[in-house]
Amino acid sequence: MITVENLTFSYSKGINVIDDLSFRVPEGSIFGFLGANGSGKTTTIRLMLGLCRPERGRIQVNGIDMKENPSAAYASVGALIEHPSLYGSLTAEENLFLNATYYGTAPKRIPEVLGLVGLGHVANKKTSSFSLGMKQRLGLALSLLHTPELLILDEPLNGLDPKGIAEIRDLLLRLSKEEGRTIFLSSHLLGEIESTCDTICIIDKGKHLFSGSIDALRNNMVHKKRYKIHCDRPKEACALVDGALNPCLSDEGTELLFQTEDIERLPEVVRCLTDSGIRLYTLSPMQNNLEELYLTLTN
Repeated sequence: MITVENLTFSYSKGINVIDDLSFRVPEGSIFGFLGANGSGKTTTIRLMLGLCRPERGRIQVNGIDMKENPSAAYASVGALIEHPSLYGSLTAEENLFLNATYYGTAPKRIPEVLGLVGLGHVANKKTSSFSLGMKQRLGLALSLLHTPELLILDEPLNGLDPKGIAEIRDLLLRLSKEEGRTIFLSSHLLGEIESTCDTICIIDKGKHLFSGSIDALRNNMVHKKRYKIHCDRPKEACALVDGALNPCLSDEGTELLFQTEDIERLPEVVRCLTDSGIRLYTLSPMQNNLEELYLTLTN
């Protein structure tokens, strides 16, 4: 759906904000775009939408080259970049009506998208009185108005409370899994990216660090499997097992963390503890979450 190849861009000569960046967004996926503030995420999105012109590289959206025929690509794209541009003196419904006119979309679509984003009850309320979260919802409604195949969303969860985040997350999953939309999602909420996205791309200072699934990132970065052991005498168990098997065991309050590259070490640990009269309650595998992986990679 989106192909970015060798993208390079700078606002001032000699300082590349985007530096030879390449990635691909699969059709029908939810794609997470990650990076720290100032890493070039929003600039990349502006380049993808033709709002800035790259110095080098190529961007294709739905097979259409953005440099050669941007207007053809726009028809299949809905976008929300940072904060939505709204007319504060107009109602939510009137803002949508203006955009429906631009797109040639039937006005009957307006109540449908307001309902999708949970704003049906404030359709006739002026947007100047909207909270940040409500404005974000309306911006998402604007991007959905013309039923695009591709959604490009920059921080769409900004300003939403936990209930609102869950509702928008469910909406994005429904749009992707049930309707086949492709969603490009930039967000600082790594937990939401982890629970929502099929694939991710991580950039730092405009450079590509990783593209692929979160499982692939985990497998690439974590060579040792980690297990959590809950028992009745953790300090004694820690000293016992660490002395007998040296398995990089650490005491974490009431639990132990055990790391190994060889799963066959687990029965040895269990046997060592039970033979010494220590009672085991649980032994469970641990997975590095996206936040841990991201911080490790970017550091």
